[in-house]
Amino acid sequence: MDDLKKMMLDLIEEEFSPKPIPLASKWEQGMMILKPAGDQQAKEVPLEIFFKKIISIRENLRVLEQKINSAEYIPTSERISLQAYITKCYGSLTTFNVLFKEDRHRFVGAGQGQGEKSSGTEKMTLGQARKKLGLAEHGDT
Repeated sequence: MDDLKKMMLDLIEEEFSPKPIPLASKWEQGMMILKPAGDQQAKEVPLEIFFKKIISIRENLRVLEQKINSAEYIPTSERISLQAYITKCYGSLTTFNVLFKEDRHRFVGAGQGQGEKSSGTEKMTLGQARKKLGLAEHGDT
């Protein structure tokens, strides 16, 4: 029975653990060069490291979003306002979508319909947002 439990736990972990998000192959071993005006030294950053930092930003935004959604002390109107800021952050990060190997991993801002939904931050009405947050009032759609 213990072997079966271990096998099931291994299978669940393998299936549901976060998978690495691949960098598009054309950027592998690439370099990001930040060159200031004038004679100052340029800064070079391997794209693999930069890409990991972009993914880290996304994960931190997702955690922030979850904390906002689960915080009962935040009024509905404030939650919706904070969600709008998170959506704008995802929209700003769409600049880096060229780095993703798969379209489904790309950032999606408000009003965009392709790629991965940014943790449920798609554009919606106030009533839809209340309903999604479990705060629907009578008459909301």
